Amino acid sequence: MKKPQLILTRLKNVAGTLMLVASLALLQACGSDGKKESRTEDALEKTGDAIAADTKDATEKAKEDLKEAGEKADAKSEEISADFKRERDEAVAKMKIQKEKLDAKIDELKAKADKQKDKAKAETERQKVKLEDERRDLDRDIDKAKNATADAWKDVKSGFKSAGRDIGDAFDKAGDKLKKDN
Repeated sequence: MKKPQLILTRLKNVAGTLMLVASLALLQACGSDGKKESRTEDALEKTGDAIAADTKDATEKAKEDLKEAGEKADAKSEEISADFKRERDEAVAKMKIQKEKLDAKIDELKAKADKQKDKAKAETERQKVKLEDERRDLDRDIDKAKNATADAWKDVKSGFKSAGRDIGDAFDKAGDKLKKDN
């Protein structure tokens, strides 16, 4: 019977030794590496440093992107300003041509009215007065166009288009009247 007891004692010694080795291994794994902080705190610190570095990089990139976007916006603004000025100058030039044509038609109606009889003269005078009103409106439109800012240009331009159609109608009516009277 000594044999089973000897085996049991040896088994207890082996088990005890294994437990001691396992405990030492666990103690070693959980132990400190000479620092006064835990590994969790160390990992958090490293993560915080990484986040700070990423944030700094992202901030610098965002600043560069904003600067680039600002430069592009400035360039586009200059381009739009140049387009606006060119378009405005073209519109003013076209209106001046319309004004010259309107002046010529008014002069033609004045000369025609002087040679006409009473009924035809009254109609010609009425057409001449209407054209003179259109000319005054055109003068105001030219002044508006010359002084228009880029922001107000769209509204001014749409008003000119409407006025241009009215003037064109007045020219057509006056021209038709002159043809009939000739």
